[in-house]
Order: sequence, then structure tokens, then C-alpha cells
Amino acid sequence: MAFPEQLADRLSREPAQVSGWSGQLLMFSATIFFISLAVYFGLVFGYTPYLGGQIASLDNQIKSFDIQIPQVEQGKLISFYSQVVNLQNILNSHTVSSKLFTWLEKNTSKNVYYSKMNMSTVYGAADSVQLNIGGFSKTPEDFSKQILVFQRDPLVQRMNINNFSAPSGGSQWRFEVTLFMSIDTVSQSVSAGS
Repeated sequence: MAFPEQLADRLSREPAQVSGWSGQLLMFSATIFFISLAVYFGLVFGYTPYLGGQIASLDNQIKSFDIQIPQVEQGKLISFYSQVVNLQNILNSHTVSSKLFTWLEKNTSKNVYYSKMNMSTVYGAADSVQLNIGGFSKTPEDFSKQILVFQRDPLVQRMNINNFSAPSGGSQWRFEVTLFMSIDTVSQSVSAGS
């Protein structure tokens, strides 16, 4: 079949239609480019001067504090801060011993207080923690209550009462106790309890 002549003339006169995706892609790319330029110039000409002003303001405050606080006091403050940071690092690295203080606080009777404590780790067939505690109680009954608290606690494997003496001129009874605890149990229980 022959191609109609009118259709051939019309096709030769009309421009070829191209789909619109290339124009849309070009428009999208241009939009992204202009948004990026706007953000860039906003940061360069808006946010950078703002940050510079904030930095200058803080520098001025630092200089005014430097003038107000003498150098000797600044040195003392830096030294104190350094000691606090070092102490915090030591306590964080000795988690068992520092958390043992919390355990001891929770397991102390009302009328008992401690004046000394020594903790040592005994390595051998059964690794253990040996806690030597010295302190005072108001009455022998208070001391007995404290001993019962230690005996009932699952952390304490065994206990030795090294000294319990009557007051000489005072009203408080002096005592010394040694607590033996498994090192694994102490590590797990003390960590779980905090």
C-alpha cells in the first residue's frame, strides 16, 4: 500500500517532537545548582561573620576574666582542676573498690561508723577480696546488729572479728572486723547493685 500524499506532506512540515525529560532534567539540575549557590553564599556572607562575632565576644570575655583573676589564683585553679580530673580517672579505673564503698554504706547499721578500711586482693586457689574494717559502735547491741548484717549478705563468705573492746573513758565501743569475699562475686554483685 502506498503512503498517502497528504500524510507525507504533513510529516515533512511538522518538527519532530522530542519527549520532555531532557528539559525537565536540565531544569532540576539548574534548581539544585542555584539552591547550592544560595546556601554557599548564605554560609559565607551570613554565618561566617556571625561565628566570627561570637568568637570575638568569647575572646573578650576570656581577656576580661584573665584581668579579673590574678595569675596565682589561675594557677591554683588549674592545679585543683587537674587533681580532680586525676582523682576521677583513678576512681573510674578502680571500679570494684570505689563501688565497694557504696555497698559498705548500704550495709552499715545506724549507730556504727568506720574509722579505717583496708582492702587487699588475695590470689590463690580461690581469688578473694579481704576487707579490714575498723570503727566504733554506740553499744554492743549495735555491733551485734552490724555483724548480723554482714553475715546475712551473700557477698561475705566468712568474717573474722579481730577486736571488740569496751570504751575507756568514752561511750563508744571500738571494733575491727575482716570480711572475706570472692573477687568474682564482688565484681558482679557490686556492679549489678550500682
